[in-house]
Amino acid sequence: MKIFKNLFLGAIVTLGATSAQAAKYGLIDMQAVILTVEDGKIARADLEKKIKAKEVELNKRRDEMDKMNKEWQTQSSLMSEEARMNKQKEFQEKFLTLRNDEQTFRDGIKQDEQKATQLIAAKVETIVQKMAKEKGIDVVFEVNSAGLLYLDKPVELTKEVIDAYGKKK
Repeated sequence: MKIFKNLFLGAIVTLGATSAQAAKYGLIDMQAVILTVEDGKIARADLEKKIKAKEVELNKRRDEMDKMNKEWQTQSSLMSEEARMNKQKEFQEKFLTLRNDEQTFRDGIKQDEQKATQLIAAKVETIVQKMAKEKGIDVVFEVNSAGLLYLDKPVELTKEVIDAYGKKK
């Protein structure tokens, strides 16, 4: 997340500038925010709906492939060499098409998820900047991406950000 990398890099600069005074640090759990705010819940529900609909289609196609494979196995001994080769080629083409369609769908879902996350992250960044200024916080870390293991007396902002996000609409 570019936003939080920029915040993290800014934090390093701020750490050097505030070494003579006690710096105040804040933490935010972006994953918790995304899972809790209404926009995140709506995006997740939309993605789940798309996934379920596509799974129905893909499962139907897999069932057709299984049926085709069973027919081929039972009838292959009765077929000519050319007919067997044609059936096998048809099966392989359908299998590859199915596999490609599955991968394309997974890639599309990832893109949709990233888009939704980026929109939420942009709103959260604005909220965090305002909140940090109001509270006199020098640096805000995102707990999952900053590689943060310990901070002495951080100000936990996650719940407040979630509440502020809901009010921002």
